[in-house]
Amino acid sequence: MRCCKCGKKLAEGTYIELSIKCDRCKFINNLKAMSLPTGDRNGQSDHPLDGGQAAPRR
Repeated sequence: MRCCKCGKKLAEGTYIELSIKCDRCKFINNLKAMSLPTGDRNGQSDHPLDGGQAAPRR
């Protein structure tokens, strides 16, 4: 997960809802999953953000 303002990497992992403050630019990032993962299919999740990152907004 990267800061929406400056693009600094803040965390890595799976989340449902997260609020994290960037220590570089002090922007508070509020992130919420679009949907919950429905299960494990040979190690693959149904979560829309797994395996990729959205481009940071400037």
